[in-house]
Amino acid sequence: MDSILRDPREMTDEEVMKWMQDLITRLTDEKGTAGNACNFEAIKPPIRRNILHALDERASEISEISEKVGVTGMTLKYHLNVLISGYFIQIKGSRADLTPGGVAVIRSDKRRMKEEEESNGR
Repeated sequence: MDSILRDPREMTDEEVMKWMQDLITRLTDEKGTAGNACNFEAIKPPIRRNILHALDERASEISEISEKVGVTGMTLKYHLNVLISGYFIQIKGSRADLTPGGVAVIRSDKRRMKEEEESNGR
């Protein structure tokens, strides 16, 4: 995946959605399929959502993510690889960061939690 030139956390919702649509179009044009790109089945397991939320504020060392989510070794590597193949995160060296797809998941989770809090408070 091409390097993202700006922090995806600074992108608007519209820019994030356009990025995701452009990614799927590009992959389909190049490979005939979008594969697992932005496949929301990839983020169903709570551990993967926890990994995304661990990156909510900034890129982190993989060791930091491991500490935050309580998963190590091959198990962590497996979940990171699924998130990479879904274009929700990218890894450079030993640092992981969100892509716009990962940002979209976090924002969606935050909106859902806020709606739940509001409905429980009524």
